[in-house]
Amino acid sequence: MFFQPIALLIFHQQRIFLFSSKESTPPVILTLPTDKLTPRTADEFLVEFLDYAHGAVPGQPLEVDLRPLHFIDPYGLVALCLLARYGDALSSRVVFHLPHAFALRTYLGRVRFAAAVDGVELVGPALIVDQEREKEESEALLEITRIEERADIETVLGKIGQRVEAILAEELRYTEVEINQFKNVVAELCHNILDHSENWGYLTAQRYLNSRVGKKYVVIGVGDLGIGIKKSLSVRYDAADWSHGTAILNSLQKHFSRDATRGLGLYIVNQICHRYNGSLHIRSGDTRVYIRGQRHWEHASVHFPGTQIAIALYQREGGE
Repeated sequence: MFFQPIALLIFHQQRIFLFSSKESTPPVILTLPTDKLTPRTADEFLVEFLDYAHGAVPGQPLEVDLRPLHFIDPYGLVALCLLARYGDALSSRVVFHLPHAFALRTYLGRVRFAAAVDGVELVGPALIVDQEREKEESEALLEITRIEERADIETVLGKIGQRVEAILAEELRYTEVEINQFKNVVAELCHNILDHSENWGYLTAQRYLNSRVGKKYVVIGVGDLGIGIKKSLSVRYDAADWSHGTAILNSLQKHFSRDATRGLGLYIVNQICHRYNGSLHIRSGDTRVYIRGQRHWEHASVHFPGTQIAIALYQREGGE
């Protein structure tokens, strides 16, 4: 007796995959199992994405369903941009099904998500750019910015510096000295993409209000698909026996860099985060490290190229 292949919708641990009856066929569309994309959930989805992408049949498009999403933070935005580039190297067609949520589509329009993933086919309701809202909040938002070539970096950093300065001064009540220090850190992180990753990447930022504690904060996301922290540090140090977590923690030490004349970038970022009760996520290799105050937590993950960073800084005590 002959049976035609049938499609099965399988629910497994809140992940929704569409399979054909052939056991070897991967899901046709990979659906996010969450409505929020943050460092933790982005890491969890990365495992699913890599299994899906590397198991795809030759010629099969890679389709990612973003429709369940209602919130994406800057780290999540950078992660999607990197997954788009990674998928583009594996398949001739990468498709993102855009979120249904109106507010999120507006946000994606304002951060220029479509331009950042210009090799990806975007399916679904059009991304919305609310011109009045964009104008009103332009100083509180840094759209997704490509860090590609050294010739472009000074122009890019000029725009970044102006907007980050406004965010820190008006929203977080930082002093001029603190703002200048932070701008230097942003510049160093951007230069690090080209100097140390041997690749190019993205940077984006957004400010939020934590209604529970009544404080504003800013989150900056940075990421690339380069060689990663461990391989970068191995240029100067014997890092063969290091775990990726060890390499990340070493990169936070003062003057610990592949270049003896540099190495203050992540150290200063970490110091600022500690000073203002902020937090830091750094992902490289197969590990994501979360730092808050004097404590850190290592989270094992799947191996993925490059380095991805999220910096969260809260408003100063006494700020309004």
